[in-house]
Amino acid sequence: MDAAPSRYRRIIGGTSLIVGPALMSIGDLFHPAEHPGAATQVAIIVHSASRWYAAHLLLFVGLLLLVPGFLAITKVAMDRRPGAGYAARVLMLAGVAAFSAVIAFEMLLGRFIAERNDQAAATALLDTFQSPEIWMALVPGLLAFFVGTALAVVSLASAGDPFRWPALAYAVGASLILGEIILAKVLLSQIGNIIMLVAGTAFARLLVRRREGAA
Repeated sequence: MDAAPSRYRRIIGGTSLIVGPALMSIGDLFHPAEHPGAATQVAIIVHSASRWYAAHLLLFVGLLLLVPGFLAITKVAMDRRPGAGYAARVLMLAGVAAFSAVIAFEMLLGRFIAERNDQAAATALLDTFQSPEIWMALVPGLLAFFVGTALAVVSLASAGDPFRWPALAYAVGASLILGEIILAKVLLSQIGNIIMLVAGTAFARLLVRRREGAA
């Protein structure tokens, strides 16, 4: 009775690790430029509001589809180091919630500009979102994702572990995405999402092989 749920979890988790990053990579590849200044960022979105919305829609859907993949990765991490693996799971899921809030707002901003075409109001909206009152609530959740990823990688990165190289590649991809958040350089997250797609594909293959080996 335990074999069937385990099999479904592995298949869904492996599929998630491919489909989620694929959608996020596509969204990021046509993502407009980013700028830390609210007025400059709104001016960029004004000329590509539909593209901005579509890019963030793909990022949002891709991130949600990645949840089973994160559960699969942290399950393997928990098999190695139960404490660190469990902490990685909790932190990564908290990070998904925070990232979802940020991406949802960016979708809203794109639609607001497309429908209202009010640059001053959009700038005020973005300024409010970037205010300390909002970011103080979001930053811990965003950082939780990267701390959780680091814990999962440490759990899987021991010499001889077949999941070592996909885990290290995942860490590189996550680091580039963190760099994009700090520096507002879309190119970093574009490369990071593609690396995470490659790493996710490798994870998926190993999950299937692991199931077959167990059988």
